[in-house]
Amino acid sequence: MRLFKLAEHNTTIKTEFLAGVTTFFTMAYIAIIAPAILSEAGMNYGSAFVATCIITALASFLSGTLSNLPVALAPGLGLLSYFSYVVVGQLGYSWQAGLGAVLISGLLFFVITVTKLRQFILAAIPKSLGCAIAAGVGFFIGFIALKNTGLIVENTHTLISLGAVDTSSIGLFFLGFFIIAILDGHRVPGAIIIGMLLISVIAKLFHISEFTHLFSMPPSIKGALFMADVHPLMNWASVPVIFTFIIVALFDSTGTLIGLSFHLDQPPEKLKAKINRALLAESIATAASSAIGMTTVCPFVECAAGIKSGGRTGLTAWVVSGLFLIMLFLSPLAASIPVFATSAALFYVACIMVKPFAQVNWEDASDYIPAVITLLMIPLTFSIADGVGLGVICYVTLKFAMGQYKDIHPVLYLMALLFIGYFLI
Repeated sequence: MRLFKLAEHNTTIKTEFLAGVTTFFTMAYIAIIAPAILSEAGMNYGSAFVATCIITALASFLSGTLSNLPVALAPGLGLLSYFSYVVVGQLGYSWQAGLGAVLISGLLFFVITVTKLRQFILAAIPKSLGCAIAAGVGFFIGFIALKNTGLIVENTHTLISLGAVDTSSIGLFFLGFFIIAILDGHRVPGAIIIGMLLISVIAKLFHISEFTHLFSMPPSIKGALFMADVHPLMNWASVPVIFTFIIVALFDSTGTLIGLSFHLDQPPEKLKAKINRALLAESIATAASSAIGMTTVCPFVECAAGIKSGGRTGLTAWVVSGLFLIMLFLSPLAASIPVFATSAALFYVACIMVKPFAQVNWEDASDYIPAVITLLMIPLTFSIADGVGLGVICYVTLKFAMGQYKDIHPVLYLMALLFIGYFLI
């Protein structure tokens, strides 16, 4: 496996395979959720399911090949929701026009990437904010895990509160979490995937979850193939729609990759180059995504589970790619992994990912206040891009007010202005 330089990264084919399987099981839900969201915009569920699997396979393959990072790409939930509930639901665009917006934003995304604007963005982000983004992604993963398993629920008075803790699913969630933590503490290889599968088997044995059958032929993709329509977007009123797709994808992806890269133990300069190549893969995949009837792709925070399982190279992403192609025929199997099993894995990974926050500069308020804001706002806004934006605005404002001009990279001024425009729009 010369392409991935396994020996140089101190890993093996077996380790990368286990990491890929772990990542796949933690993000397989996207093949079920994405079609459900898009069907509310009027798209065919079956076509959207096939498109989700295909674009995830293609995007993850490109990511692994170009960047050699253990990072898989798939349609992002944030922009899926924006596509269906805002662009189509509130603004009244057809889903075909929505796909046109994805196409345009993907092409502009590509231009931003190849002109190296994103490299300047990566270089501009100070260490304290980078640590906060990494920890914020961890909090975000933990929040998603607790929400998905029902341990925290909506509350009309306090926004959220503790859910019912006396259910079998919550019991298995905690059991899975402790199994993974104990196995990993004893350095057992594949601790996360072992924990997920063990809980899935227990749930089946006690009839807490169901498993019906293994194989299922994929439906036709014709309902969404080459249906993107850019003509309704040829006006100034459509600029905010396209702008939102670009800004959210740009900073969601950059923030996620920064957060994940903290756990790879690779030289910073090499990581920056790899991250830029991963972003290039994302921009290519997003443009292709609109052609087959799918929305913007992005790096998945769930890849942290694969990284924690030992994934260090693009081979992990290749494994995820192959499994999503197989999933076209094995959707009942993927759907049979209960959410409390995957949530247990994600919650454990979340605990690990908060560690970089200890590296924040606690001697300077203009460093740690923006870091704390970023950490808090990523999970509380349910958006990595929003958290990064508020942190950047706060960082530039405090540094400028305190006369620490040399600490403000010129690109940060532009980023702050862009985020102010994004929030106002």
